[in-house]
Amino acid sequence: MTAALARKDVSRILGIQPYRIQHAFIIGAVPEPEQRISGRRIFEAADVQRLAVHFKVKIADETATKPVEA
Repeated sequence: MTAALARKDVSRILGIQPYRIQHAFIIGAVPEPEQRISGRRIFEAADVQRLAVHFKVKIADETATKPVEA
């Protein structure tokens, strides 16, 4: 996984819709990523891992670019 990802990239990795990630932040279920560029959230590996745990999605490892198929 690259050092910085956009929400669209994270949703593709986790196999979920981007609006679900947005909703998790709005309701406070998941902490916001620390980095922002031009007002957009920038996700790092730890942020993706937190989202995977929240949405109960398995990813192969921290360097994965695709979700593991069950």
